[in-house]
Amino acid sequence: MNFIVMCIIPIFIATILIVGLKEKKDIFKLFVEGCLEGLKMVYKIFPYILAITVATYLLKSTGALDFILIPLRPLLTKFGIPDDIVPLCLMRPLSGGASMSVVMDILKTSGADSVSGKMAAIIMGATETTLYTITILFGAVGIKKLRGVLIAGLIADASAIITAIILVNIGVI
Repeated sequence: MNFIVMCIIPIFIATILIVGLKEKKDIFKLFVEGCLEGLKMVYKIFPYILAITVATYLLKSTGALDFILIPLRPLLTKFGIPDDIVPLCLMRPLSGGASMSVVMDILKTSGADSVSGKMAAIIMGATETTLYTITILFGAVGIKKLRGVLIAGLIADASAIITAIILVNIGVI
């Protein structure tokens, strides 16, 4: 099995070369054109990545997330939602890296078997970086009308978060 896995990429490259030679294509020229297209895509996407990354880290480093929690604490307690889960729920649609650091912090402080740890694990596995993904994909293609996709993605994330909270609180997980 290990041998097969090690041979996949060389076989893939050999197949491309054989097909290219058979069809009498300039393989190197096509490769360079593909690289150029990739660089153009990176050039289009980079401003969106930079904006999302800066906004995410500003929210986290300035303490704005902690400030958001103050009026929400009574409601969180009523529904059995630990305080440390809220930053994860807010960051997850924005950034995978920032939400991963929130999860790592939860696991260090509360532990993996805690209510917070279980909720964090489920939320990380069941949600997507919706805003980040939409920004990158739609920004690269130039699509401006994304309201339906955004609403569907955020509803899916909210459903996953609510399900995680319910499953952990009733003791299923």
